[in-house]
Amino acid sequence: MFNCESFFRYISVMTQEEFIHIANEMRTKAVSVAQRCGYTQDDAEDIAQDVMIKLWCLHEKISDAVCMNALVSITTKHVCIDRWRTMHIHEDMGKTTPIVDEDTMYDHLEYAELEQWMGKQINFLPTTSRIVLTMRQLEHRELSEIADILGIKRTSVSTLLARARNELMNKLKRRN
Repeated sequence: MFNCESFFRYISVMTQEEFIHIANEMRTKAVSVAQRCGYTQDDAEDIAQDVMIKLWCLHEKISDAVCMNALVSITTKHVCIDRWRTMHIHEDMGKTTPIVDEDTMYDHLEYAELEQWMGKQINFLPTTSRIVLTMRQLEHRELSEIADILGIKRTSVSTLLARARNELMNKLKRRN
């Protein structure tokens, strides 16, 4: 993502009151940028929420509304790209070729069915749990990296990941 540390090195500080004063305008801009990237209104609202959380974490390093306006556009585009990648990695999971010990048609069919079923079960997970599971299992990211990206505590990432895995394991046990 955009390296804000170097960008804000020599800039004065934006106060909490200034941030709150322009936050609604910036949220509206984030929604419109996300919609121009092809997301629906609901998805654009979610993206705008993520962007505003990221900007809130940086509000003490932002100097003024002009700087924030540019940062909203850049951050929104990066969040859209991250979501797009996450969605496509998750979709591609169902297209992988399984490794099967025996070369029988039955084994291939059974494995393909199980893989398809598991993909559907992952889609039924709550959004945050699904994203954390995808980032950890498919993208092989560290827990601290996931926590930084999502803006949550590392312990929360561990909890979400454990819940997602347990839920999938319980569904798999019930299926069998």
